[in-house]
Amino acid sequence: MQFLFRLQPYFLAFYLLLIGVTLGAIIACGVFSAPTIFRASMIVPNLEITLFQSGILMTSIFTKLNFLLNLLAVFILFYEILSMRISGAKIAPILGLCSLILIFLFTLYYTPYILQAQSLGEEAIANHAFDAMHTQSVYVFKALMVSLLLLFIIRALDAINSGCKGK
Repeated sequence: MQFLFRLQPYFLAFYLLLIGVTLGAIIACGVFSAPTIFRASMIVPNLEITLFQSGILMTSIFTKLNFLLNLLAVFILFYEILSMRISGAKIAPILGLCSLILIFLFTLYYTPYILQAQSLGEEAIANHAFDAMHTQSVYVFKALMVSLLLLFIIRALDAINSGCKGK
């Protein structure tokens, strides 16, 4: 256990880096990529791309993001459990649990549903059930971004405060 105490600052630095990279990827996908891809025909003259084709492109991006999200989920799980056992922290592990639930909802529930609907063709996504699921996935994605941002801020402030205690 003493070995973990010595490595804890390095784990925290990597953990914060991974959360920061994931937040950047979420922002890049949701804020930059999605509007560009879904408005591609307005941006590029004479580009014939349907909403269905744009959705397939976005899904391709999100399936790649899902790998990063699931990797982060593993780190959240281990880091927050160890942190809770070592320091007795309560708020950050709760945010970590919320982030885990949101990650797995997005990667293991909504993304497979959207992939399956897209594999059935354009008619499968042109209904109220798909629209409702897609809207829910957008809300989950935004909530995930907020929970990860709060987790990052709390962990960074904890690191700053623990560094200042020694001086």
